[in-house]
Amino acid sequence: MASLSLPRNSGKLHSFLFFCSFSLCLSATATDTLLPGQDISGNKTLISPNQVFELGFFKTGGSSSANYYLGIWFRDDPYRKPIWAANRESPIPDSSGVLAIRSDGNLVVNDRRQIPMLVNPERLATSSSTRSRLLDTGNFVLVEGESESVVWESFLYPCDTLLPGMRIGWFNLGTNKVRDQFLVSWQTPSVPSTGSFVLGLDKNNLTELGVWHYQVSRVIGYWDGRRFSFLYNSSLDEYNFSYVTGGDERYFTFANRRNDSISWFVLTPSGEIQAFTMIGKEISMVYSPICENTSSSSAADCFIEQPLSCRDGNNFSKIEGAPNSNVFNESVRLGISDCDIMCRSNCSCTGFTSYRDDGTGCMFYYEDASSILDKIGEGNATIFIRGNATKTAHQNPRRSGSGHKMLLWVIGIIAAVMLVISVAMFISRKKCSTCLVAAWKENRTSTNRSLELFLRQLGSARGPSNSTSRVDSVRKRDQELPILSFSCVTTSTNNFSPANVLGEGGFGPVYKGMLLGHEFAVKRLSRKSGQGIEEFKNEVQLISRLQHRNLVKLLGCCVEREEKILIYEYMANKSLDSFLFDRNKKQLLDWRRRVSIIEGIAQGLLYLHKYSRLRIIHRDLKTSNILLDDDMNPKISDFGMARIFGENEARARTNKVVGTYGYMSPEYAVHGLFSTKSDIFSFGVIMLEIVSGQRNTTFSNLDHSLNLLGHAWELWSSNRGIELIDPVVADTSSIGKLLLCLHIALLCVQERPEDRPSTSDVVTVLSNENSDLPPPKKPAFSAHIDYSNSLHQQDRLTNDISYSVIEGR
Repeated sequence: MASLSLPRNSGKLHSFLFFCSFSLCLSATATDTLLPGQDISGNKTLISPNQVFELGFFKTGGSSSANYYLGIWFRDDPYRKPIWAANRESPIPDSSGVLAIRSDGNLVVNDRRQIPMLVNPERLATSSSTRSRLLDTGNFVLVEGESESVVWESFLYPCDTLLPGMRIGWFNLGTNKVRDQFLVSWQTPSVPSTGSFVLGLDKNNLTELGVWHYQVSRVIGYWDGRRFSFLYNSSLDEYNFSYVTGGDERYFTFANRRNDSISWFVLTPSGEIQAFTMIGKEISMVYSPICENTSSSSAADCFIEQPLSCRDGNNFSKIEGAPNSNVFNESVRLGISDCDIMCRSNCSCTGFTSYRDDGTGCMFYYEDASSILDKIGEGNATIFIRGNATKTAHQNPRRSGSGHKMLLWVIGIIAAVMLVISVAMFISRKKCSTCLVAAWKENRTSTNRSLELFLRQLGSARGPSNSTSRVDSVRKRDQELPILSFSCVTTSTNNFSPANVLGEGGFGPVYKGMLLGHEFAVKRLSRKSGQGIEEFKNEVQLISRLQHRNLVKLLGCCVEREEKILIYEYMANKSLDSFLFDRNKKQLLDWRRRVSIIEGIAQGLLYLHKYSRLRIIHRDLKTSNILLDDDMNPKISDFGMARIFGENEARARTNKVVGTYGYMSPEYAVHGLFSTKSDIFSFGVIMLEIVSGQRNTTFSNLDHSLNLLGHAWELWSSNRGIELIDPVVADTSSIGKLLLCLHIALLCVQERPEDRPSTSDVVTVLSNENSDLPPPKKPAFSAHIDYSNSLHQQDRLTNDISYSVIEGR
């Protein structure tokens, strides 16, 4: 028998083969791509192609208070400090988190609580053919189709870390979808939830990079038209900063100048900016001295902020005929004195002037004073230059020798004019003093302050926000509700012109208003309305304290001249019923959009019932109270009948039943009992209307004396539920999801409140098509309603008109 002999170095060969097989095994398990049917959970992670970044779940806190987050970190970082977290506001309480691609192609994080969280809610996939990848840049992307077009990417939603290639700035300018991209610090070094510091481009001066802490801001860099001057001085050679300005975008970004290293910035929970560099596998924090300790002469690229005293002094000389600058602040609230203060506090600023002919807005100059004086005569601006500009001009060889004489003439003329003005003011002081005091008081009224706050809210809702609203939007803090004057509201609606009417309900008409190019909706309560001051106060107090993407935003109110007016964000697509029950417009609601609307309403309702600081029962959910924004996202509105529940309060009773016929639960309509389950009933009716495209209150069936609820249940019981689906949206790919919605809706409209699912259950089941649901019981109000009883009901409850009475609990 032939024997097999091994060479002397067979041991080494065996080790080599073992290493190769281990490497192949490792490479087979380590992947950068997540496909449908796969998931990331436990210790499973994604690793970028060159093993630079890693994505998975990480833990914070001790064993008794641990929270889990989906995040990205440098694979070679021994501390695994995340540079991005997907669920920083929604931590998972244990290690049961799972990241997967849902059947509709979107990324979802789920856990044992079965409360799904969409990773990409702002940019949804349009098909189920998607996959996600972790790139060597640290960007986590969701791509779609064979062309792998990017649907969503984590770089659009940074956390506290700025990586090379990330962008900080404003996008879609000039449209109604303006987007602000900025960094937000962690709450603490070990808690990833949003902290109180924000780094971004100033809304009023898009060339300035700043850090905000509530209402206090500090500029840390600016673009002067040629270079970006930054807070850091000694480390500028490591980065290639750039400022990009296009037709609809302004943003700041940077790249590494060295190919053998990666550098990045972190906004710390204390508001500091730390710079890090990784060479090979070594990560170090770069020492970068603050520019306040460096003279401007020795640091041309260093921005001097908030100095006590500048080298050229803090006095400014007025010169005529200066050219325009490309560094400006467009805010209409800034006068020339504001420009003075802003330039005076920045030693890098050598001059300022007004941006507009009316003296508002600011333009700033950062070049040498001598360079500015060389260009005098090239423009029409009146510029204020730091230091003794006349002395500088005299030393400038381009200035003529008659400059000194001209200056004396100017000084003499100015002195004479001031003398004449002083005498005139002294003579007329008594006559004008009353007017001046009145004007001063008028300018300081709370109405004006409310108007300013209202304009800031408009900016945050429809366009670039200021620093305060930017921090508040991140931290979701309450704001003082602006109270506008009736004259201001009248002006914005063109004196309540019929041409501005958006719609009308039982409360009165809704008008379209406009101020400074911003649109909003004005809800004017009619004096004939059943709603009174209590309902008005109820809605103001409730909705102004609620903030959720699926709740309409209240911007202000007016309580003047016996008027009761509410001002909301403008919803371009009006209410859901205007689409759903219109023969032509309903075709715009395909099945994906309808399912998305159902899920959005459920998320808003879950927030009201469970996650808001106030536990709210809406009591008047219906399709006309679901508004649609520009992207057809649903927002729950009209909180005039809403009630606050205590922590341990399960249900309440009212002596006077109010609401909308066709949407009320039986226990509320008959006994005046209401709870979260009464809202669930109303939501079930809305779901049936969305699936069928038919209105419950006007539904008629020639073969049966049933309403829409009874008709749906009979079809379901006979396995003909598909017949209820609106033929406009029914196709082979949508049947399964729509039948699931039909099943959930029938569970929601069951007669007994305890049989109906909770809001959490509804949200969970909507995201899981494979849920094992119980069969629905016969719905309430499904039998024939006596005609006389129907008339009696409609005497109290008019279709699509809401009335409200508020009682103490």
